[in-house]
Amino acid sequence: MKKLFLLPLSLLFFQVLNAQISGVGIRPGVSLSTFKLNREYNDIYNASLRPGMSMAAFMEINLGNRFTLQPEVAFTQRGANLRSKSTIYWDGPAFGYPADYRVVDYRQKETLNYLDVPLMVEKNFGGGNVGAYVALGPGLSFGFKGKGREEITYEFPVSDGQIDIGADRFEYGIEMGSGRFDTYKGFDFSLNAGAGLLFLLENGEIGIDLRYTHGLKNLNVDGLKNRNLLVGVSYMHYIGQ
Repeated sequence: MKKLFLLPLSLLFFQVLNAQISGVGIRPGVSLSTFKLNREYNDIYNASLRPGMSMAAFMEINLGNRFTLQPEVAFTQRGANLRSKSTIYWDGPAFGYPADYRVVDYRQKETLNYLDVPLMVEKNFGGGNVGAYVALGPGLSFGFKGKGREEITYEFPVSDGQIDIGADRFEYGIEMGSGRFDTYKGFDFSLNAGAGLLFLLENGEIGIDLRYTHGLKNLNVDGLKNRNLLVGVSYMHYIGQ
C-alpha cells in the first residue's frame, strides 16, 4: 500500500525535475475574506466580507499536455467583519459598563496578515491570443500579526428618565503563533481553486485571475476558519522564447 502511494509521488517529482520553467510573474489583487463561524458564534454574529490586499510572485513549470505547475509566494490580508445580530444585547457589566447600561450593538473588524505558499496545478484551454485556465492545489499559510477594532453601541439612562445612546471604539493588536496568549494560530493549511482568462502577448501574458481559498484548520479554540476570495490581475514573462 505504501509503494502504491509513493509511486505516483515519485513520478511527479521526477517529471517536475525534468520540466521546463516557462515563465515568471507577479499578481497584485484584492482579497475579500471572512470567517466560517461555529454554531455558537453563528447564533450571535453575522459575518461579512472584509477587503484587503494581496501581492503574489509565481513561477510556471510546463508539465506537458497543456498542464502546468505553478508554485507561488504571496502576501495576503485576511480577516472578517463581525456584527451582533439585532436580537442580541448584553448587560453593561459584560463590557465593563455600569449595571444600568445595555450594549445593543457590537462590531468587530479584524485584518490578519499571511505569507502564503500555494502550489497550483493548472489546465490550460483555448488558442490564438486568448486562453483560459482552471487550477487546483494545496496551500500553506503562515500568519504574522494583525490588527482589529471593536465598535460598541450602548444605551444608558439619563437624568430625566430618558434613554440615551453612546458609542466607543477600541483598536488592538493581534498576535499569531503557537503561544498560549496568541489570539490566533500562526499556521493554516488550505485547499485552493482558481480560474482565469489569459491574453497572450509576444513575450508574455496578462491574466484576470479568480482564486478561492478554503482554510482547513481551526484558527483558535472557537473553531473559526478562513474563507477567502481573491480577484487579481497578473503578468507573466515567458522564459526561453
